Amino acid sequence: MRDWPIFTSLVCIFLVSRVVNCIANKKLVMRIPGPWVALSPLMPLSAALPTCRWNPGLAWIWKLRLSFYKKWGSEVVSFVPFLRGPPLIFTSSLEVSRQILAGGNQSVWVKPEWAMKVFGEWSSSVLHTNKDDWRRHRRIMGPAFNTSTYSIVWAETSRVYGDMISVEGWSQKDLVTLRQVQAYTTRLAFLVISTCGFGLPFRWEEPTETDDGGMGIQKAMRIWVDTVIVRLLTPSWVYKLPIKSLRDAATSSQVLHNQMAEIISERRAELNGEITDRFGDIARKDIFSLLIRASEEDSKFQLSNDEVVSDNIDGSSLFLIRYKVGNVFAIMFAGHESMASTLASTIGLLCLHSDVQEDLYEQIVDVVGHDREPTFEDFSRLEKVAHAFYEANRLYPAAFILIREATEDTILNIPNADNQPGTRQVAIPKGLSVIVDMIGIQYNPRYFPDPYKYDPSRWRGVVAESEEITAFSVGPRTCLGRKFAVVEAVCFLTLLIRDWMVEPIMNPGETGEQWRDRVMQVVDMKMTLSVKALPVRLRRRIRPASI
Repeated sequence: MRDWPIFTSLVCIFLVSRVVNCIANKKLVMRIPGPWVALSPLMPLSAALPTCRWNPGLAWIWKLRLSFYKKWGSEVVSFVPFLRGPPLIFTSSLEVSRQILAGGNQSVWVKPEWAMKVFGEWSSSVLHTNKDDWRRHRRIMGPAFNTSTYSIVWAETSRVYGDMISVEGWSQKDLVTLRQVQAYTTRLAFLVISTCGFGLPFRWEEPTETDDGGMGIQKAMRIWVDTVIVRLLTPSWVYKLPIKSLRDAATSSQVLHNQMAEIISERRAELNGEITDRFGDIARKDIFSLLIRASEEDSKFQLSNDEVVSDNIDGSSLFLIRYKVGNVFAIMFAGHESMASTLASTIGLLCLHSDVQEDLYEQIVDVVGHDREPTFEDFSRLEKVAHAFYEANRLYPAAFILIREATEDTILNIPNADNQPGTRQVAIPKGLSVIVDMIGIQYNPRYFPDPYKYDPSRWRGVVAESEEITAFSVGPRTCLGRKFAVVEAVCFLTLLIRDWMVEPIMNPGETGEQWRDRVMQVVDMKMTLSVKALPVRLRRRIRPASI
């Protein structure tokens, strides 16, 4: 009983401190409506706990995408935590987004250090730098994304598709069941980026283990991507425990480090004329070779070794505990993970919309015919195929949030509440973060009427480079690889839809909308947004008899 006064006093002190903190946080976002929450939504603990009224986490962005901003009558909403974490502002307004994503050395908006710590393994890259550093990386990376690269992307995608059909034994089948289409789109994306990004032309049947039983690079990349967040949140000593999954996670980093070190050495020797390029023109034109070439040149835009691939090895351990990734793995992640998930979503949506699928098929046959091998020259004429991909990317944007922090006090012009015309000014204090809700933008009825509907015709007349395709971000920092992704998707979908009808695998008595609710509303929100598992069936199309 003697301890009760002390305990009561501590509780009172804690409650008073929380009230004071809440008042201070609310002042920062005084004129912006929004809920009080227990934890700031971007905190790891908040994301790990179930979504509820007092803990939105990140899942609310998806679960409440059709109702959240409407409920608050505003496209700019604040979250004020009363237990822990900073206040945050989320926006589904393109106009506000363009203000904070405008970039440039004079902009007061930057990617905050705390957000880049989440990507700590990536080191310095075009994705995770600001101002002059970003310009330097962009200057080096930009030229790699050109017509020559896109032509290689098309040819490589076509080769991988042929490999897939042959190795999987589908050439002799009229009906193919895929319990998880992501397994195939993930391998496709990996093989295409391996060749076009790194000059490593792997085959579909590439083994997951090396000749001596070690982990292969394809398996290493899959494990690395799947465990990147876990490894960021766990201390290094954990990987010394005799637990296979932990050992595999550490081994995957070591394998990737060794592979990249070997390639760097080889490419530098090629550039210096010491050895012959073993992969021919593809290797000399891949993005990785460009980075190596840049690191050899003497200019103000030169990349250091650690900006190509940097590492931080715990010398007392056989395992690479914290693997810092520069532009190389920025390419791999952006080109592999997001492409695989968006392509899978496109296939899932085409399953449900046979009318759209047949419309694509008619254009494909009209442009390419039944037997001719499609080429990159056909790309611009297959616009309906591209539109199907754009619309899937809108409904399932892989990069679902963009974070910016004010480096000084500034002003934002935000839309008036309750759909009233005009804007109003809101003061934003130094240090406050604004999150661009890419899902909220893509489901904002002001930009996309009937936003839940899959309607590729929205994109009629829109080309791959257009800023109207906002799921690739907006402003000067829009995705460098956007056309790379579109070319890959159009080539693969052209080949797939010409050869096969894609159908959903439904439960008995299930409708298409019920399948969509059961399968396509269950998403993973880790480094990217992706549908968890898409079961589909491929039914071979009957080609007309030759005349």
